[in-house]
Amino acid sequence: MIERRFQAAGLADMRYRPLRLELEITTKCNDSCPSCGMGALPLAQGITMTTEQRARLVDEFDAIGLPSAAVTGGEPFVAVHALLPLIRALSGRGIDISKLTTNGVWGADGRCQRTFDKLEKAGLFGNQLFVPLIMLSVGEQTMPLQWVARILHHAITHYSDRELNVAVSSLADPASRDHKVYELMAVYERAYGDFPHDRVHSTMRVYLDNDRLPEQQKVHRPGHTSVKRWMDRCFDCFAPTVGPYILPSGLIKQDGRVYACASFDVPESLGFGNIFTDGLRTIIQRANDDTYLRLIADGGGLKGLHGAVPDDFTETTACGGFCASCGLLSDKFREVNGLPAPKALPIITGQQLVAPLPPRTVASP
Repeated sequence: MIERRFQAAGLADMRYRPLRLELEITTKCNDSCPSCGMGALPLAQGITMTTEQRARLVDEFDAIGLPSAAVTGGEPFVAVHALLPLIRALSGRGIDISKLTTNGVWGADGRCQRTFDKLEKAGLFGNQLFVPLIMLSVGEQTMPLQWVARILHHAITHYSDRELNVAVSSLADPASRDHKVYELMAVYERAYGDFPHDRVHSTMRVYLDNDRLPEQQKVHRPGHTSVKRWMDRCFDCFAPTVGPYILPSGLIKQDGRVYACASFDVPESLGFGNIFTDGLRTIIQRANDDTYLRLIADGGGLKGLHGAVPDDFTETTACGGFCASCGLLSDKFREVNGLPAPKALPIITGQQLVAPLPPRTVASP
């Protein structure tokens, strides 16, 4: 079905075709995490996508045959007036909502049940391809863990694993390696009994007692791992479940900037345009024409850059993560090949009009 959608949209021959676009619907947040990767802003300062911008997004997604979208922020549920209509609109076009990321602000007693009912009415559970996922972040967030536990309990007692997935994201304290998720487990078990390890997954398998590399431990994290080691451990996380799609995701910021990777710290070199001015098809074509991105795609991740970036650079340069290594590799690749530095992407505010949607070219059957 996915291939048929891409073929009908004229993307059949492109190497980079996103399975999912991560959408920052708002920069507003009720919390203030010191290490926020998304650069969320206080409620009074943040901006939410307008009705016109959301309508444009849905048209653009439909025009390229996008299988699914994920919604993040900011905190999406402080913009529920925009979130629910977006879910309805995407569902109406047959585009799955594959993930909702939240800090659990809606988990208060009396609000949790109502919010689940609204999500169900909006169409969250009507997906065709992917079981929807609710991702709860409990790292530096200050939401009461009772609220997070209530959302988890409601999810697993009202929906099967064929209807809804739930996950907890719990980044460790860099100094102590302590994870807040253990406190969440204790809170859950006091209120509801045994913690549902068989249902709460994804980052539970990634972050619990897990140091990915020997250099990443306690006070030594981050910054002491060579770029080469990051390159060798970059892989296509979609391959085991949906086949060999390299970089099968993307990120759309609230102001319209589009990146060919959904990591929070994605380097600017992977930005290829603004969806409100350039159109998504044009942006995807630019990504497919990019030599750096093609090397990553053809090589199965950052390891595809071996030989294209000098070994003496990758072996002696250190950084703290995959995103940082990608940025360093991109800069060095452009330097070695005499390519210009990436241009800053245009930013569209809520007050600006969006450009008309380019005419859609549908491939012949």
